[in-house]
Amino acid sequence: MFRTRREALKEVALGFGGLALNSMLASGASLTPRKPHFAPKAKNVIFLYIGGGPSTIDMFDPKPLLRKYDGKPAPFEIKGRALNGSQQIMASPWEFTRSGKSGREISNLLPHFQKVVDQVTFVRGMQTDRIDHSTAQFTFISGRGFTGFPAIGSWVSYALGTENQNLPAYIALGEGASIGTRAHSSAWLPPVYSGTAMRADAKAPIYNIKPPEGMTDEKQQRLISAIQKLNREQAADRPLDQDLEARIANYELAAKMQLAATEVADLSKESVATREMYGVDAPVSGGFGKLCLMARRLVESGVRFVQVYGGGGGNWDTHSNIKGQLPGLCQYIDQGMSALLADLDQRGMLAETLVVWSGEFGRLPTIEANTATPGRDHNPYGFGMWMAGAGVKRGFDFGATDDLGYAALPENRAGHSDIHATVQHLLGIDYQKNTFPYEGRDESLVGINPARVIREILS
Repeated sequence: MFRTRREALKEVALGFGGLALNSMLASGASLTPRKPHFAPKAKNVIFLYIGGGPSTIDMFDPKPLLRKYDGKPAPFEIKGRALNGSQQIMASPWEFTRSGKSGREISNLLPHFQKVVDQVTFVRGMQTDRIDHSTAQFTFISGRGFTGFPAIGSWVSYALGTENQNLPAYIALGEGASIGTRAHSSAWLPPVYSGTAMRADAKAPIYNIKPPEGMTDEKQQRLISAIQKLNREQAADRPLDQDLEARIANYELAAKMQLAATEVADLSKESVATREMYGVDAPVSGGFGKLCLMARRLVESGVRFVQVYGGGGGNWDTHSNIKGQLPGLCQYIDQGMSALLADLDQRGMLAETLVVWSGEFGRLPTIEANTATPGRDHNPYGFGMWMAGAGVKRGFDFGATDDLGYAALPENRAGHSDIHATVQHLLGIDYQKNTFPYEGRDESLVGINPARVIREILS
């Protein structure tokens, strides 16, 4: 039976990982490496995204004054979402330890992070204009507080392409954003720049990566050859059709990705010492440890932007029982993220890899409700995040929140657009020039939002 070129493409696509291949075939865009606007400090980014609003005042931004007011009304008005309207202060239930040569206080919830904190620059005076999860996550990921705009990883892969032509430029690992796959969507940028979802599973690192049942290597190769013959015949008739040439190249990439994705997800190739370092077999931290180890393997393979979600089925949205929930959540991410920094450093990769850690906002210093197991409500007014690696100072603090950890102090405040500008700058991208025509105007990750490169944190 005669098959059209389109029908043949559709059939073989079932074995290549649906989303990844469909994105590639849908666009004439290319992942060919492109020169940055200026000399970069970083070649790759690993973005550890802790969706749900981690309580940074309980993790790495200690506020001793909270103990003075613990159980008492706040000395000034604390604005929340008025769900329960409590003004009762709650001190952190956990002790902090001065860590590293920098002597910065890190919660005992994060014993592994205490050992690598000297690698890190804290941006302590963060603010956002969104107080609910979905809109705040869209803001931090895409620069807008609503759906329909490309994620930061898409903008980076659009600007720079990728060195490894056997893997996507932008890969998303794990789960943990309430906005789902839109947290790594390319929106109206060409679909080839969308984040490809992967798992730390060598047998099936991408959904549908294996060929359909009955599709032998020989059959698949014959089908690919036949399709490419049709592609080239059509290209000969249309020598100026750049979209067709890009589709041919992207189709070849999808075929190569079957082998490359399986190879990079095979963590058994790592030494026993490395696997133990990341805690990949530990009952609580193993899941995130695997993702962090795979993130290192991906950037080592030339992937430009890796987004690692830190949810893992846990709920960082600790409105109640924060004392019961936060220890397990911190244990889930602590060993993996700390091993990632140490491992990159010992391999000499931290000098060209930027690691970014953040949630969409923090938590208030007050309890949400006067119950036996209180928690904290959302805090967009002041929270912390951190960066480490290529082009970033080690052991440095930028900005601060007030003495109760409620609001960012006016001096050295930062917002999501400042982070977006800084990350792009470290990659050699002028954030004002990294634009794409959309609905009659040149759009960018930052858009019309006020933004600046945070040069104070640059090394």
